[in-house]
Amino acid sequence: MIALATTIVIAVASVCLFVLIARSCWAISINLTQNRMRSMALRSEQGQLSVELSGKLRRTYFDLSMSRRKVDWREVFVAKIEQESQDVRSYYFIDVDHEPLPCSQPGQHILVERPALPNIPKAFRCYSLSDDCAEGYWRISVKKNSEYPASVSRWLHDDVKVGDRIRVRGPSGAFYLRTDPSRVLVLASAGIGITPMLPMLIEALRRGFNQVQVFVQFRDVGHMPFVDSLLDIASKYPQVRMNIWVSRFPKGVGKSTGSPFHEGKFHALSLIENLESFSDADFYLCGPEEWQTRLTEDLVNTGVPRSSVAYELFQQAEKSTPPAQEVAPRNVHFKVTGTTAQFEKSYPSLLGCADKNQVMLESGCRTGACGSCVVRLLTGKVRYTREPQFPTKPNEILPCVCVPESDLVVEA
Repeated sequence: MIALATTIVIAVASVCLFVLIARSCWAISINLTQNRMRSMALRSEQGQLSVELSGKLRRTYFDLSMSRRKVDWREVFVAKIEQESQDVRSYYFIDVDHEPLPCSQPGQHILVERPALPNIPKAFRCYSLSDDCAEGYWRISVKKNSEYPASVSRWLHDDVKVGDRIRVRGPSGAFYLRTDPSRVLVLASAGIGITPMLPMLIEALRRGFNQVQVFVQFRDVGHMPFVDSLLDIASKYPQVRMNIWVSRFPKGVGKSTGSPFHEGKFHALSLIENLESFSDADFYLCGPEEWQTRLTEDLVNTGVPRSSVAYELFQQAEKSTPPAQEVAPRNVHFKVTGTTAQFEKSYPSLLGCADKNQVMLESGCRTGACGSCVVRLLTGKVRYTREPQFPTKPNEILPCVCVPESDLVVEA
């Protein structure tokens, strides 16, 4: 009897030990599985982060390589001219040797040279590239906005024909698409300011942006360049919210629900009313200087970080004004011409001083974007009245946006 009881106790103990061991093994197995899953998830997350980081590094490297690329003058061939609206024409440029032209960052521009005319010196003007930045050709779209016969836009519209060769330089400019695809992209333009937005929009779709909001301001139905392209993009890509505002809306035309067309003019509140967070969006503006400045200030006043608003100025304002900060009289010696002049407080810039003293400097934008006026500063110090967009070397200055802070000697 005692032996049987002992056998039963041993058997029960064995079973209990077996169950305990089994449970321990099961727990260890579960723990190992969970750890393995966590490890796999971590590796997956790290892999995703690695992919995203790699993409950002590639874009950063591309940005740096583009910004440091040597920008040369070249001769191009006018391959095609298209009428986009009543006052806008597109000019397609190809390399004279039929080699692909350098790629640009979406939003960058080129500088176009108008040759010298009888008794009129040559002139320069910046124009945004208005097509896909990776196509191998360059397209600019130019508004005929000056009645001055020697203006670059007038020359392009009246004199340039298919088959002509012209001199251009670029691409360059600090205004281009830098936004990460995870953020909301807001593109806002007025009139011919639509041109840099087109390659930005194309690139945003190529990169897989989840949300793109486009605001376009046109005067009337006769002045709506690229409206068909915008509507085509809006119909094909649901992530694009297209808003086309027309100041002089045609009479008798009804406005249907869901239509991209709006009557009147958009403002800062129009750009932010559909945003969940200001901190998750980047705004790119292009239009007249006064319009850009006002819209930027309105956005900032509503809570948008100033660092989230980008715009480009490469067209001289209607009236150049002296710098806001008082400038003491300084002597400026232009070494090449041998001219010495005194910088007066009425001059808007060093370029203005050169103009008044018959020192001929090449100039295009007069806003620090094109780099056509760049000269070497031999001695002295200058202060910039506007942050230049064109990259300069340590010994170079942009006279169009700087004033002297000491007596100067410049190589001009």
